[in-house]
Amino acid sequence: MNFSLRRLQAFLTKEWKDALKNPQILLTAAMPIVFSFLLNRKDASDPTVLAFPLLLAVSITGAFVQANMVAEEKEKNTLRMLMLSPASPAEVLIGKSLATSLLAVIVMAGSLLVTEIPRGNPYWLALLVLLLLVTFLAFGTTIGLLSRTVTESSIVGLPLLLVVIMGPMLAPSLEAGWFSAVVEWLPTQHFILGLTKSLEAGSAADLGVHLIALAVWSAAASLLCLGVYSRKRFDK
Repeated sequence: MNFSLRRLQAFLTKEWKDALKNPQILLTAAMPIVFSFLLNRKDASDPTVLAFPLLLAVSITGAFVQANMVAEEKEKNTLRMLMLSPASPAEVLIGKSLATSLLAVIVMAGSLLVTEIPRGNPYWLALLVLLLLVTFLAFGTTIGLLSRTVTESSIVGLPLLLVVIMGPMLAPSLEAGWFSAVVEWLPTQHFILGLTKSLEAGSAADLGVHLIALAVWSAAASLLCLGVYSRKRFDK
């Protein structure tokens, strides 16, 4: 089965048009920009405040929107047709993820314009965002594949994603050692710490451990997503 750029482009075009026609997806994608207005007057020296708009844009757009789009395909009984088509798993998954990635980039740009976050090193920033985006896209796709409806995707994904997103913000104020220990391993925690180092013009050595951790998370999440996709593809 050969990888086809034409099929990939067709998937991207279809997903993008479907996203623009779906008010729920557009409303969900707009949430990070709304929160950016609320954070605009906060203390810009706080690393958490600096990271939160980007973190929210990547996680909500990458995970929630992706899960909704995949679950909607299942609800319409069109996802199984795509799975059984000549398209390879890579074409289907990448095609669906590209439209969400484009939407995430637009939301992140809007959030940055509102909050005026210092740019720091743009290359480190781009790499951190890319690794986190891949991780959340894989999480979102997996949640969508495991859910039967769009509503169920929100119910399944919300508790998990709230812990992953809000964990780094809540850990300092909670007197729970076990929770802080769990947060230290989360991809969002590594993103916040890596972004802080990037904004402080940190070197590759300063960001190395966080980049490696995010790379491991993105690889593990992608393998999990591919495994779930393959199982669902051949389910009777």
